Amino acid sequence: MMTTDMVLPFYLTGDEGSQPKIRGRIARLHTQMDQIIGRHGYNDVVSGLCAETLALTSVLSSMMSFEGVFTVQAKGDGAVRTLMADMTDEGAMRCYAAFDEEDALLQGDYQGPALLPRLCGSGYMAFTVDHQVTNRRYQGIVELDGPHLGDAATSWYNSSEQLKTLIITMAEKTSSGWVSSALLLQHIATSGGKMTDDLYAQPEEMDEAMSDLWHTAMTLCGSVKSEELLNPSLGLDTIIYRLFNALGPHVQPAKMVTDSCRCSDEKVRAMLEGLSAAQRADVADETGDLAVACEFCKTERLFTLSDFATD
Repeated sequence: MMTTDMVLPFYLTGDEGSQPKIRGRIARLHTQMDQIIGRHGYNDVVSGLCAETLALTSVLSSMMSFEGVFTVQAKGDGAVRTLMADMTDEGAMRCYAAFDEEDALLQGDYQGPALLPRLCGSGYMAFTVDHQVTNRRYQGIVELDGPHLGDAATSWYNSSEQLKTLIITMAEKTSSGWVSSALLLQHIATSGGKMTDDLYAQPEEMDEAMSDLWHTAMTLCGSVKSEELLNPSLGLDTIIYRLFNALGPHVQPAKMVTDSCRCSDEKVRAMLEGLSAAQRADVADETGDLAVACEFCKTERLFTLSDFATD
């Protein structure tokens, strides 16, 4: 079996020359992601939505240059109220969801790609970069636009970043666990062609040759089959060369994705120390124990009221 849980950057130069004209990312998540989803114990519909969100987060985070954390968070008024995944610049990923366990929409098998309006209702999706070094935060927000998860992200790029973008996400539950994938194409502006933190950059019009290249790339991208994207035995580079062989594809080094949560005893203790003695007493049980479980990795940490000074 091929190595799984990675993002593979690539770019397309077109028929002539070596100048990158379209940037791309393709991700496939399997063994590490299945561990993340498995510990939550969600039903198949919510698990599939989380799997897609993790794949989307992996390709979007790899488009940006940052030291810190990139987060995708969807909020809605439907059966799935919250959907959140984040990834560090080193590839550590995690996720969680909040939802109505009794809602009939969430019963049964996962039939992806997930239909956001049906599952999440009306709401928004936020894309956030938290820079660790500068302690600065950049955020873009877009309505849950379009039927699929990738559509909301595409809308964000097209409207706020003013960059023509196409994103496909999909997931599947297999005999060896959950597998998800995302494929992203984006026009590179000739003014520099790098992602910035400016969420309101001015658009750049394509010339005729670039427009033809872009439409050809989108058509080829749309022809990819789930059997290819979700096959852990098929190399991601093989998919790129199959799809875009006539468009000058160039593959770059892959970025690995790992199952790793950022919670710690120290962070939980600091959170509890930030509460007043009365607040800690309110959340403690009758024996004075304070049990805190991480929403992401489900690790439970136990403290007692005697561990903290009284106010």
